[in-house]
Amino acid sequence: MRTIPASDIFLAAEKLIQSANFVLPEEIQKKIRKAEGEEENASAKLALQTIIQNAKQASERQLPLCQDTGTAVFFVEIGMGVVLEEPIFETLKRAVSESYTKYRLRASIVFDPLFDRRNTKDNTPPLLHLEQVLGENIRITFLPKGGGAENKSTLTMLRPADGEEGVVKTVLETAKKAGGTSCPPWILGIGIGGTFDSVAVLAKRALFCPSKDVDSDARYTALEKRITREVNALKIGTMGFGGNTTVLSTHIEYAPTHMASLPVAINIQCHSARSAEILL
Repeated sequence: MRTIPASDIFLAAEKLIQSANFVLPEEIQKKIRKAEGEEENASAKLALQTIIQNAKQASERQLPLCQDTGTAVFFVEIGMGVVLEEPIFETLKRAVSESYTKYRLRASIVFDPLFDRRNTKDNTPPLLHLEQVLGENIRITFLPKGGGAENKSTLTMLRPADGEEGVVKTVLETAKKAGGTSCPPWILGIGIGGTFDSVAVLAKRALFCPSKDVDSDARYTALEKRITREVNALKIGTMGFGGNTTVLSTHIEYAPTHMASLPVAINIQCHSARSAEILL
């Protein structure tokens, strides 16, 4: 058994919050630079150049990549051999509260979704997805998820007979409705299978896999490429200006499901595809 002090988890979470908000992952930057090099639409090309410059300035000056510093989302894998000093949610909540204040990140969370929409002032509570795994380590992945793209995300309960064509149709309909208001070019996280509640988590988890180019199942890899191709063919383009690139990449996570069901969730991530990960 291994005891991991709450102070170590706190410091790791603080580092992740700072890194994710100030530094766009290199694999995302490569995809954006590639899109800029291939773009022929003048307005879209200029927008991509601005995105690239914004990422450079944010990193160098340690400023937020986007004014919307999002909901603090954590995916945590905790080893069965790990002993904690306190519930990990409490540690992460404290890290979010202090970090968002320390680094002057915008607090976006309200107490109540409907009747009491007062700001909590420190961006808490965070959202925690916890999974127990083998070993004596903790892996923490952090995503500050902005509201604009999140608001255009969808969850649909298809019929099994709808199959692959139904999935593609649903994605295209979601993309058309989202348009330029959700700050493309996007990363698309798609969840397929599971249940009504779990499929959305699959879609969110898929956003953490932007560097994954090949799925273990070639059929899903082919579907990811097809969706990227067909969404780009809509010509919504960077920030809605038209052009070649609406989606930088598509990533699918799938799970077993009931024989009567075909849940599909589409989580849109804007071009500021921020995330960071650490292993303790």
